[in-house]
Amino acid sequence: MQTFVSFKNCILILFTLTIFIGCSKDDDSFSYDLTGSWKVIYFIDEGKKITKSDQNTWPDSNNGDITALFSQPNLNGEGSIEGITVTNSYTGSYTIVENGKLSIGSVATTLINEPEWTKLFKITAAQSFEVRNDILLIYYNDKQNTIALERI
Repeated sequence: MQTFVSFKNCILILFTLTIFIGCSKDDDSFSYDLTGSWKVIYFIDEGKKITKSDQNTWPDSNNGDITALFSQPNLNGEGSIEGITVTNSYTGSYTIVENGKLSIGSVATTLINEPEWTKLFKITAAQSFEVRNDILLIYYNDKQNTIALERI
């Protein structure tokens, strides 16, 4: 009889743990899918987080936003990138060497009359990336600098 009660308790504990573990919510989604439209929401420049403000950008031009559109990469990991850097458009190409490794080729653009905010958008320096909770994080300078973009 005591063995039956112990076995019953073990089953109950196992069932409770299974439900507890199965019901835990994982809010930290992660991927390497950068395809789509994005806009810059902040930069990290050597540890300092810099967000958009009226002082560092111009709301009258493209709402002060820097945007990026990444095409679907081909089987070789190659795709195109285009967007607006507040007052100018740009276009170029990118290559995903392996999950998380990113190389952006030369970008055709003009840099006429750009605010301070745009000077932090060093997209051609990209070395790696990840998408965490729908935020695209592009790293360069050995992850000392980050460009953070949200999907639009």
